[in-house]
Amino acid sequence: MADEQNQSPKRRADTILPERLMRRVLEGVGDVVDRKLGRTGDPASGLTTDQIIYRMNRAIDAKVRDEKGKGRIAPHHLKLKIEWGTHSETPPEVTKRLETELLAAAIDHINDQRYRTFAPVEIETDVDIFTKGISVDPTFGELEEQLQRQDLEKKLGQPIKPHHAEKAEIPMIARVTLPEGSKDVELTLVAGGRRLNVGRGTDNDLYLNHPSVSKVHAALKMDAGQNLLVADTGSTNGTHINGVRIPYGEARPIVDGDVVAFGDVEVRFRKINP
Repeated sequence: MADEQNQSPKRRADTILPERLMRRVLEGVGDVVDRKLGRTGDPASGLTTDQIIYRMNRAIDAKVRDEKGKGRIAPHHLKLKIEWGTHSETPPEVTKRLETELLAAAIDHINDQRYRTFAPVEIETDVDIFTKGISVDPTFGELEEQLQRQDLEKKLGQPIKPHHAEKAEIPMIARVTLPEGSKDVELTLVAGGRRLNVGRGTDNDLYLNHPSVSKVHAALKMDAGQNLLVADTGSTNGTHINGVRIPYGEARPIVDGDVVAFGDVEVRFRKINP
């Protein structure tokens, strides 16, 4: 402490100046990222970079583990989730800047709190049409399931066998109505699983061979609650539910009886009863 108090003004200024410059650089990067991603300080329209970092750090704190003989262990794998549409159409270099800033902020926070990690801190970006806004989910990566099992064993006081949960498969029928007639197409969606693509391209999961349908027109997904969702992926002629066009990039639920129009092709979806 004495050495610190006896520092000359010039030496102390030399120490502080780089910190101020670094803060200005980070603030500048944050401003650029916020502008490019269309974010403002208004919570109703989006999150600022500082808000995302604040929430990320709180999420890291909430998942810290007290490991005997190892200290406090923080999650090392950050999942950056970005909404398809406005955010995902930003230049790749802007998304990269956001990744870099969040990763640096997470490492600083972990070091400041004297946390340890099982592996080097890393960040993974996932652009998803069924994600809203921008969020960061800290995890323990491949160790997540193993650690959850260990916690359950401690709670129960006995070892348990590793459980590999299988997501429910939901068989469905899509009644496709074209000008020349109707046909039934069988689809299998997984609750909480991957999305299915709809479009004119033959590699789509639901292939609709009609000129009003775009090559990749829309996407279908079954959420964890087994609710069917549809989102337009930027088609020319739009996706409609019961005659109402849905906004590009927004996922909307489909219920029994709804008529979904991909261009001029009408489709009705129903679950196959076991």
